[in-house]
Amino acid sequence: MSQLEYLIVLVSILVGLGLADLTESLRDLVLPERNVRWDGLPVAWAVIVVGYVLAAWWTFYDLLQSAVWHRPLTFLPVLLTTLALYLLCAFALPDADREDVSYVTTDARGTKTVDLETFYLSSTHRRWFFGTAAIFSLLFIGTVNAGMVYDGDRAPQMGIRQTLFALPILPIPALILVATRHRWVHWGLTLYSMGWVVYLLSDVANALTGGG
Repeated sequence: MSQLEYLIVLVSILVGLGLADLTESLRDLVLPERNVRWDGLPVAWAVIVVGYVLAAWWTFYDLLQSAVWHRPLTFLPVLLTTLALYLLCAFALPDADREDVSYVTTDARGTKTVDLETFYLSSTHRRWFFGTAAIFSLLFIGTVNAGMVYDGDRAPQMGIRQTLFALPILPIPALILVATRHRWVHWGLTLYSMGWVVYLLSDVANALTGGG
């Protein structure tokens, strides 16, 4: 087994665990016996997270071809980015079988309801999910730029500038969502983030097919 294959296995396991957690949460929500008060925001962010997974997976496959990442210290940014991606998958949707949480209510007949709006807008969810989203996006962008600098595709100064330029594009909007409960702000930045994911996926696809 080559070093590339060895590292790809670890990344694959973490990404697979994250997707498994996300799909398990979705499965539990759509079970016929589950009473759910649906909301579009957490569902939209679950879709965005899947887009992040696709973009990171194919980007890291190409990135790890370079030998610079085949050392423990230099592989650490890739590992931390993958761990943040796993946590994003885990935090995107609630655990429907929990009872000691604010988003699960019980009526007089004993019927339990999972309220996705309450879950999404709770301070705990916003802090952990969007805080992780900010960390993931910063790590992802910084790691990709570092790889381009090492391969000679980008000057070091340009790599730093590109990373700093990305702060108001992805990490800062995520931090804004940590700080506010206003639904119109969340919907605006959710659609904005979805647009960036579509752009990112199209950019990755273009790079993989050798166009541009």
